[in-house]
Amino acid sequence: MPGHLSEPLQDEQAFRTLYDEYAERVYQYANAFTRSPELAEDITQELFLILWRKRDDLHQVENMDGYIFRIARNLAIKLLKKAALDIQLSVELYRHAIKENNAIDEALGSKAVKDLLEKAVLELPPQPRKIYLLSRKEFMNFDEIAEVTGLSRNTVKNHLQKALNEIRDYLVKHGYQISIAALIVREFYLF
Repeated sequence: MPGHLSEPLQDEQAFRTLYDEYAERVYQYANAFTRSPELAEDITQELFLILWRKRDDLHQVENMDGYIFRIARNLAIKLLKKAALDIQLSVELYRHAIKENNAIDEALGSKAVKDLLEKAVLELPPQPRKIYLLSRKEFMNFDEIAEVTGLSRNTVKNHLQKALNEIRDYLVKHGYQISIAALIVREFYLF
């Protein structure tokens, strides 16, 4: 296929000829540019999608090689920028997770948190408090608590959920972020 098309690409066979001539070269160019076979494959596919959408106008392109490789270069730059942003976002999320994890570790080891949890439990209504203590201090499961209390398993589950929600709300009210408070309530078994 010459560097210039004489007429619009009207059928799939003509487009297939264009694809066969350029696909491997575009892939090699993109792979050399990005040093990533996966990105090179994405660039090649995206480039031919663009060409397919513009197939009726391709006969107006004077230098097909230049046109195709300019598109490949622009796509490579675009994907590399996106990959860099994804990496930057991942690093920021990692830093945030480390910071959050440190805050949780500090909170879980804190006597102040233990005291606050104890106060929160004491403020629970009698039935949810009893079920919470059986679950967290005696390490009983729903069925065991149901047997001891004479309540249904579902009622036990509902009371425990109510207790956990109220404890979490109590911690939030006393200055803990909701994510940390939720983790403390979920993870903290003894005080």
